[in-house]
Amino acid sequence: MAKHSTVQIGLGARGKTQLMAFLDNPDYFEIVGICDIFPESVEKAGKQFSIDESRRYTNAETMLGELRPDIMAFATMPDVRIEMVELAVKYGVKGLMFEKPMATTLEDARYITDLCNKNGIKAVVCHQHKYLASFLKLREMIDSGELGEIYQIDAACQAHASQLGTHYIDYILWANNNHKALSVVGHVHGDFFLKDHHPSPDFVLGEIAFENGVRSYFDCGYFSKPKTKHNVGFTYKVTESQYWTDDRLTVYGTTGYAWAECNGRWAAFTPRTGGQVVSGHCQNFSDEQHPAQARYTRDFALWMDEDSKVHSSNLNTAYHGYEILESMYMSALERTRIDLPVTFPLEYDALAELKKMLTSVTYKKFE
Repeated sequence: MAKHSTVQIGLGARGKTQLMAFLDNPDYFEIVGICDIFPESVEKAGKQFSIDESRRYTNAETMLGELRPDIMAFATMPDVRIEMVELAVKYGVKGLMFEKPMATTLEDARYITDLCNKNGIKAVVCHQHKYLASFLKLREMIDSGELGEIYQIDAACQAHASQLGTHYIDYILWANNNHKALSVVGHVHGDFFLKDHHPSPDFVLGEIAFENGVRSYFDCGYFSKPKTKHNVGFTYKVTESQYWTDDRLTVYGTTGYAWAECNGRWAAFTPRTGGQVVSGHCQNFSDEQHPAQARYTRDFALWMDEDSKVHSSNLNTAYHGYEILESMYMSALERTRIDLPVTFPLEYDALAELKKMLTSVTYKKFE
C-alpha cells in the first residue's frame, strides 16, 4: 500500500494537531510540506516535527504547485474555506481535510460540496470528537441494541454554535446512522458571538424531525444548562477547559438511555446496568484529543484507499449538518418551520440577517 503524500496548511494549535495525527500514522501518510503565512510558525513547527527546511513554505499555492500532494489539510479561519478548496481543485488534490464550520453561509457550503464532488475529491470536516473513548463507548451501546429502538437524540453545549454546535449536530446525525432530517424549527438570540471569527448567535435552540421518526433537541450557548462548573461570561478570553468541554450527547431508546461528553464522562441506564445508572470517565479531552485525532485521520486513509469505507465525517454529511444549523437560523428569522432540503435561495445569508436583527443580552449565570 503506497503512502499518501500530504501537506499541512496552517500551523496553529489545530494545525499542529492535524500534523501530529498524520505523523502518528506513518504507514498511511508522508508529510511532504508544511505551510503558514507566518514564517515564525513555519520555523517553529519545522523544528518541532523535524520537517526539512526545503519542505517549509509560507505560500500555499507555491507549495501545492511544486509538490502536487495527494492530500491537503488546512486549519484556517472559516472565511478562507473557498479559497483553499479552489486551490485543492486547481492542483489536483484527491483528499481534503479541513476544520469546522465548513463555511459561514449555506451558499458557500453548497459550493464547496459541489466543487469537491464534481472533481472527485474525498473531503472531511473535522468533527472528530466522536473518536473520543467516551463516544466510542456510546457507539458500542447504540450498535449492540442495548438501548432498544432509538427514538430521541439530544445535544447540548455551552460554547456557541460555530465553535462547538456544528460538532454536536454532526454527532446527532452520527448517532442516528445518518438518516436525513425532514424539518427543523429554531430560536436564536444574542449578538455577542456574531462578532467572533466563528460567528453565531449567543444561544440557539432547535428541534429536528428525521425521516426515520427520531426527534432531536439541540441547545447551544450560554443558556444551555451547564454540565460542569466553570466561571465564564461573555468574553473572548475564555480559558477554562471546562467551558470548552461542557457538552453532552444523549441517546434515548425503548430499553434505556446513554450519554457521552467530550470531557471523557459517560453514563448509561439499560437492561445491562441492573436498574442503576452506571457512569464512567475516560481520559480528559486534553489527554485524549491526539489519540482521537489519530484514529479519525487513519479512517480517512482507509477511505482514500477503499471507496466503500466512507469516513463518518465526510463532506456530504457535514453539509447536511450545516444545512440543519442554518435552517434553525432561518426558522427563527422567518418565524416558521423549515423543510429540508432547503428551498430558500442559497444566497440567503442567515448570519448577515441575524447581525441586523439581534441585540445584546445581559449575561446571567444559570446553574
